[in-house]
Amino acid sequence: MAESPTGIETMDVHHRVQAGLVDLLEQLLVQGGDRVLTEETLTRLADFAEAHFRTEEQLMGQHGYPGRDGHAGAYVGLMESVRAIQRAHAGGAAGGAATAAALRSWLLDHVRTADAAFAEWCRANGVRPE
Repeated sequence: MAESPTGIETMDVHHRVQAGLVDLLEQLLVQGGDRVLTEETLTRLADFAEAHFRTEEQLMGQHGYPGRDGHAGAYVGLMESVRAIQRAHAGGAAGGAATAAALRSWLLDHVRTADAAFAEWCRANGVRPE
């Protein structure tokens, strides 16, 4: 995740935490790790992702970012994937590594596109969110 920072420290720190949780989740799912630890990691990822999205939405709203509504809609896909993994895991499914890899891909793409667009808009408009 460090290769594509937005330059907005709060967002970049959040992205690194999310990437770390996705990495841990993928390891647990691939290795068939401890189910309790996997469940805890899923819960932390879901909770942190929701908090992160609220933080980004607040920053965007506070600074009048015109792309805020479209940005908010993009989160639905990530949260649906996290919830699907949680349901599968709760139902006893052992798999999910492919879904975890898809989460990583979604997160990286989102940072490189939607979040980068917000960061660029901030720079172009003299906005310094933190």
